[in-house]
Amino acid sequence: MKSRTINPIVKKVINKFQTIQQIAEVFVTGNSAQRGLLISGDAGTGKSHYVKQAFIKTKTTHKVDYNKSKSFTAAAFYAKLWENRKKGDVVVFDDCSLESMPAADFRKFTDFLKGGLELEKGKKMIGYEAATKNQLFKDLGVPREFDFQGSIIWITNSRFDKLSKKFGDHWDAIETRFIPVSVFLTKEEKYMYTMYLIEELDILGKNCQAKEKGYNTRIIEQTVDFLSNSYSDFKEITPRVAIKVADTMNEYPDVWETILDNQNIYENE
Repeated sequence: MKSRTINPIVKKVINKFQTIQQIAEVFVTGNSAQRGLLISGDAGTGKSHYVKQAFIKTKTTHKVDYNKSKSFTAAAFYAKLWENRKKGDVVVFDDCSLESMPAADFRKFTDFLKGGLELEKGKKMIGYEAATKNQLFKDLGVPREFDFQGSIIWITNSRFDKLSKKFGDHWDAIETRFIPVSVFLTKEEKYMYTMYLIEELDILGKNCQAKEKGYNTRIIEQTVDFLSNSYSDFKEITPRVAIKVADTMNEYPDVWETILDNQNIYENE
């Protein structure tokens, strides 16, 4: 791969993501009073990657309860906090659509966040009262009230303004309990960052996360040329899109253009 000086725009994007990694590292190794990290950003740009890199760097991956693309009721969320209630525990909710809970559940969810992430010393009690005991609580031995000393990392594609509307009058209380990090990028930033990852970090080659051993040099170069010439017409240009393009070229060499045309990646389709 041809090496090049990091563009200031790319460096700015990298700094945003490295900030996420640094905060996550503190959560699993430090003693910060702040124990909530709320990451909001475009899909497919690398939010999850940098959080995971923090766990790899600190050798704590096995200690983290990582939940990806799961649906949670308020009761299930409460039980998950119970399982990660001890100091040093970290529970991650990645693309779990927590903000899409039904209204009644969302009110309970809001109370759990407010109680569990309060910025004060001592016990941080959260509770769940119901007329009948939840079967999940019975199975896990979850009490009606407990002290939550763990940390929460919430990764979402929802913008803060959307979350603000969802939480309503409670938003200020929620936002101030988390360390909020927004990583929404312009199309030009996404393109330049994606090209940096391909050409400098070899995310389509030996460091590919989607395919064992990655793609060969011809496919990578073909992908780079295609992205460079076509990205302005794309709805999104992210590492995920780059992998989709490379994989389609690799698996369907004779009809890849037709297949990509039908995958709704272009604007105004």
